[in-house]
Amino acid sequence: MFNEHNGVSPVGQDFVWVGEYDDGTYLSEFNFDTKEENSFYDIQRDRLVRFGVMGHGSKFFFESDGVFNLDGIGIEVIYKDGDKEYNLTGHSGKFNDVITYKDAESTVNFASGRDGTITDTTITQYNFGYKAVIEIDGITFQFKATCKIPFGEPLHINFWLVADQKMDGVLLIKKNNRIATELKAPLRKGVGGEVNFGLSS
Repeated sequence: MFNEHNGVSPVGQDFVWVGEYDDGTYLSEFNFDTKEENSFYDIQRDRLVRFGVMGHGSKFFFESDGVFNLDGIGIEVIYKDGDKEYNLTGHSGKFNDVITYKDAESTVNFASGRDGTITDTTITQYNFGYKAVIEIDGITFQFKATCKIPFGEPLHINFWLVADQKMDGVLLIKKNNRIATELKAPLRKGVGGEVNFGLSS
């Protein structure tokens, strides 16, 4: 679906979520033929090979191994502590706990009375991603990656990471197989740290 489709939303909404399955079928937020809405809770997570959003001719998604494909740009994440590298992406089948939601703003008119009435609601940002628990060489990482597509601003990904032990490493973010960013990222046991990464980084 993500490889063949033109990336245009079937409805007036800027972006729609799409879950692609292992047999080539898919479930989308709105059916591309009938325009009928589908429920996020009907996604068969154990069969997902890709999940993301598409709209305006763009396709933003991640594969079942957690590697993002953002309109043709691949994003991978590694935690490096000393000489040891822990690949946080690249583990097939670990990334089916998918996330998608929209940020919205409403305008309230209080001129009509004390309680006010909502006159308009506008989606300001589309979000999708995953959360995963990954065990590597006896260390358990909780890892969440959320791609954020705000209206009128550049796309970015929020990475959130927790380890079950103290570590003093760096977060390596790779763009198209090359290290784009290296961030000092010491971790305290059980305490989360997060960072935003923009494609222009």
